[in-house]
Amino acid sequence: MSYLSHPGTRWLSRVIHRSPIIALTIGGFTLVGCKGILDVDLPGRIPSSQVDDPALASVLVSSVIGDFECAYNNYTVGSAAQGDEYENANSNGSLSSLGTRSVTGDTDDYVVGGCEANSAGGSIAGLHVPLQTARFQAEDIFRRMSGWSDDKASSKYVPNRKSFLATLRAYGGYPYLLMGETFCSVAFSGGDKQVPKVALDSAVKVFQEAIALAADPKDSVAKNLALVGLARASMDLKDWPKAATAAAQVASWFTINADRGNESDRRWNKIVYFATQLGGWTVADTFRTLNDPRALVMDSGHGAFNPFTRLWVTTKYSALGDPIRLASYREAQLILAEARARQNDVPGAMGIINARRTALGLVSLTPATKEAAIAAIIQERRWELSFEGGHRLNDLLREGIAWKLGSAEYTGQANGTTTCWPFPTKESNGA
Repeated sequence: MSYLSHPGTRWLSRVIHRSPIIALTIGGFTLVGCKGILDVDLPGRIPSSQVDDPALASVLVSSVIGDFECAYNNYTVGSAAQGDEYENANSNGSLSSLGTRSVTGDTDDYVVGGCEANSAGGSIAGLHVPLQTARFQAEDIFRRMSGWSDDKASSKYVPNRKSFLATLRAYGGYPYLLMGETFCSVAFSGGDKQVPKVALDSAVKVFQEAIALAADPKDSVAKNLALVGLARASMDLKDWPKAATAAAQVASWFTINADRGNESDRRWNKIVYFATQLGGWTVADTFRTLNDPRALVMDSGHGAFNPFTRLWVTTKYSALGDPIRLASYREAQLILAEARARQNDVPGAMGIINARRTALGLVSLTPATKEAAIAAIIQERRWELSFEGGHRLNDLLREGIAWKLGSAEYTGQANGTTTCWPFPTKESNGA
């Protein structure tokens, strides 16, 4: 059955129709191998005629979260390999194109790849189809649920509807955010090619709506998720007052992860599979001798995919089912520190940084200038947010930091020139 319609241009709509949606676990039921948002076994199949059934509200919201977690998993592994957290350690085509910064708009694994790790329809780091799927699903389910009711007497009554709407908006801002941070260009719903700022502006709008919807204390998780997203998008847009205001409101207890699982390759943590288990990339030298408890890396004791390359791995994740941090108080504090430094409050910025360093048993930093303070904060982000969520790739792009150069110590392969994620050729020509 076909549920999705017009998530992007014609080619993307066709691809998403063919692409399974992420496997989910909801209320003890596992939804595996879904071919559409409603093709689930919970406990029976749901006909497409029931897509507007308010009784399915919780299933639909969980599906939106699952779609995003699929995309986020792909985005995390692709961005870590594309950036300077890894060096290439293989000569396989798709693995190598990521590790050597050689992805192009014609690289099918990147453009049309799905969630699976080693079975049909999967990819190493498919980005466009999963992110556009997540974006479209979040928008579409939010639109449908907005037309339902809080009135118990209504046939469209949905308990906790406002909480569902807040969650949909909180997660729904992240596809826009990620595309706005690291994509060279963006296009939505069959529209024209546009600059990434369009996506960031959309992220800000969606996150602000989520915060407004999450006014009830019981919706604090959705609110904090949206606050971190708003702070991050505002940082990207260099709106430092807004970034500081949002980041300062994030609760100290807050951390939320993107769930992963062992039950199928659709749910595997792809950093564990492609980097740690297959050895496709080895952790970059800069992480290996830091003596910083946040630089969670180790020598594996053996060779990589190419056995003559020594494999270093991150120990941030050790199993295929390990979750990936999505947003946290720690991230918010780093954004707040940078926002303060950018606004000339270097003592306030370094107070945040050094409080964290002291707690970790590290020496305090005493930068002499605003510029040195900002550089120090960017380095703190590098260690604190390593191997998750594309943070380092975003910092490379927004700060104009020099990219990895490659070395014969690894595979001897020259690196390409890709920096931001290229616009798909299929999107340009409507293939």
